[in-house]
This record gives sequence, structure tokens and C-alpha cells, in this order.
Amino acid sequence: MNVGVIVAGGKGSRFGGYKQTAILNNRPLYQYSLDIFNNSDSIDSIYLVIPKDLSPEIKKDLSTYDKNKPIILCDGGETRSESVYNAIKILSKDTKTVFIHDAARPLIRNKHLSSLSVACAKSDGAILAHPVSDTLKKANNNNIAFTVDRKNLWLAETPQAFNFLALNTCYKNTNSNDRKFFTDEASLMEHNGYTIQIINNKTTNIKITEMEDMAFVKGMLYQHNKVGIGVDFHSLVKGKYLVVGGHKIDCEFESDAHSDGDVLTHAITDALLGALNLGDIGEHFPNTPEYLNISSIELLKKIIQKIPKNIKIAMIDVSIVLNKPKISPHKKAIKASLSEALGIDKNIISIKATTTNGLKFLDMTSGWGCEAIVTLSNEN
Repeated sequence: MNVGVIVAGGKGSRFGGYKQTAILNNRPLYQYSLDIFNNSDSIDSIYLVIPKDLSPEIKKDLSTYDKNKPIILCDGGETRSESVYNAIKILSKDTKTVFIHDAARPLIRNKHLSSLSVACAKSDGAILAHPVSDTLKKANNNNIAFTVDRKNLWLAETPQAFNFLALNTCYKNTNSNDRKFFTDEASLMEHNGYTIQIINNKTTNIKITEMEDMAFVKGMLYQHNKVGIGVDFHSLVKGKYLVVGGHKIDCEFESDAHSDGDVLTHAITDALLGALNLGDIGEHFPNTPEYLNISSIELLKKIIQKIPKNIKIAMIDVSIVLNKPKISPHKKAIKASLSEALGIDKNIISIKATTTNGLKFLDMTSGWGCEAIVTLSNEN
């Protein structure tokens, strides 16, 4: 069994408060790391280390979070090493590899965990790092004392991964006063004679320390994103069910359409095509006999195949306009249907629904519609 430990136990003195719950593009900072761990095939369970003060807030967050694996909350300590050890102490003896990551680094990717997993099979541990590229100076009283040879110097990052039994032994054999001098687990393992491999990380993996760092990371996230918008409407006629996101809702209506009339899926398909700059849904699937009564989910799958390998879906946000039936009881099933079709996590699908609230100038008694916004992320 492999375990992920996300360290979010700091007080954020330089940041000006708890940075782990600071909002970054409408989401708490810690959830960026949690999403990667939650979707990784390299990890079986997750331990999230947090301050006691944040426990009620984060428990509330996690009550609606779509978990693919167990997420266990753990109390943070006075230092980073104590926070990590609080989690290490309660891990199962069956744990093989432990992945440790600072929640203040939100730009990690699934491939990082995969690389660390492979490296740990050949060594006692592995870390992400990047070589020092700037000239290094040693100073005394703000005056240069000498230049440091940067050859073979690396800047360590997280995540880091280690043989659990070896790391646990290192912690047990080091007293609490000495632990605080080890700023990461790799230094603790080195001190005890273990071999730790370096993986050259060529992607940006900034650690948020001060408030200004949030703006930089926000810019990085936007820089790598492309957004598409899709809108679709259909008339309603008497029928037995309505198809919404591939999910059938029993009712007295159905869409009057050439296909199955799934406006939600049509809107998502159009938004995806927009983000990819590939035209609109009508260009790809005209009203010909080939597409008569076809499932809109099947059409969506055809467009998914056009997404380049270095591009992934980062977020889908949809707003449905429908007087009845009510969508809210079906949101979970709709998300599950879309998640399976798109091959993405349910947590990045947002579904909202509204009615026309009796507004006469918006007569939707015999029709329904949907607007979708799809955000694509470039992993390069």
C-alpha cells in the first residue's frame, strides 16, 4: 500500500494567515494538491495534515468532496517535521511507499508522482528538484565573501517519496530537538545514510510563501488555460423521459431534436470545440441520417478524441434552464455519467440549474436550454 501525506499544517506567518485555505481561482489552495493525490494511481490513501483551528472548515469542505480514496485528517505540529511525523506515526505497517508533499505547491502534476514511484522501486527514496542556474554568492554583512560553485547543486522540491520503513526508522531514531533541523525528509534520510535519487523537474513548481506568490501562480494557471463556451436550446414535446448529460430523467417531456436532444451534452461539446478552436457541433455532426436519434454522449466522445495529449480538461461549469423536472435530485447521476464519458474526475464538473421564475419575457414552458464553459489546461 502506498500513502500520500499532504502537509498543510503551517500557520503562514510570512503569508499573513493560513495560506492552505486561501482561495486561488475560486478554490482553497490545499485542494490543488489534494486533487492530484486523489486521482493518482500511485497512491491508495491520503493523510492531510492541518492545524486544529482549520479542522471544522476543512471537514466541511471534504463533506462534499468527491473522494476516490480514503482521506484522513491529521493534526499538525509546531514544525514541519513534527507535522509529517504526526502522520507517519499512524500509518499502517503495510505501507510500502510514502509520498510527502507541501500543500503550498499547487502546480504539481500526476506525472510527478508516477516518476517518484518508479524511482523508489530502485532506491530508498526520490525527490523532485531542479538544478541551480543562477550564480551563487556567499555574503557577510551584505558584502560578497565568495562565489559558490553551482555545479552539482540542486534546489529541492516536493513531492518526495520514500521507503516507509526506512523513513519511519529515521524518525524514531531522531529526537524531537534534532528533527527540527531537517527541513525536509530527504535531509533526514541522507543523514542516516540512505540513498535518495534526484528527479530533474523541468516544470514550474513554485512554493507559495508570501501573498505576492498567489498572484504569480494565478497568472501561471491562466496562462496555460483555454476556455470555450457552448449554448444549446431545444423545444419540449410530450414524451417519457429527458436525457440530461447522458442520464435519463423520467418525466412527461422529451426533446424535439434530430439526436436525443441532450442540450447539456450539446453545450459541453460546443464549449469543448470552442476551446480547441475546431468550429461548432453542427459542422461535425450535421442533421443527416447518420446521426438520427444518436446519443449525444457518443458525439461528445468523438470530440474528446481530438484533444491533444498534452491538454487536459481542467473544469466544466454548466447552467441549465428548465422549469421542470427539477435537476437537483439528479446532479450526482449526471456528474457520474459525464465523468465516465469524459474520463475526468467528478470534482471538476459543476452543474447548476435554474427556472425562469415565472418571468413572462422568458417563456420556457415548452423548451429548455443550457450554457457550458469548458476550461482546458496545457501541461507543457
